[in-house]
Amino acid sequence: MTQTKLAVWRDNLLTDWAHVKETLVNQLHACHQDRWAKQIALCEHDQLLDLISQWDLPTVTQAMARLKRIDAALCQMDLGLYGLCADCEEPLSDAQLAQDPTAQRCPHCDARYRKGFHGHEL
Repeated sequence: MTQTKLAVWRDNLLTDWAHVKETLVNQLHACHQDRWAKQIALCEHDQLLDLISQWDLPTVTQAMARLKRIDAALCQMDLGLYGLCADCEEPLSDAQLAQDPTAQRCPHCDARYRKGFHGHEL
């Protein structure tokens, strides 16, 4: 993957991160959780997951899952592994990443993973 493509994917992921964060703040305001909404609004990127993982609120579950996927993709970028299948290490297609920039597995390995074949994990 070229550095230019990688920079575009990083920008897309950071934009998605900001959007999910904004959605989360709005959801918390709607649930009258203004104190938590304010905390989230002031959080830095690396603090947000730690903060919301402490809460047991159904309204944050989906946002938290999305933020974890975005964070994993950003970490893969930092390690030079972004765009590679987490299982077989084959490159993911541009089409697959365009559909989901947080994709972790190629279609073949993803199907195996969803069926419960996790023998490769420690």
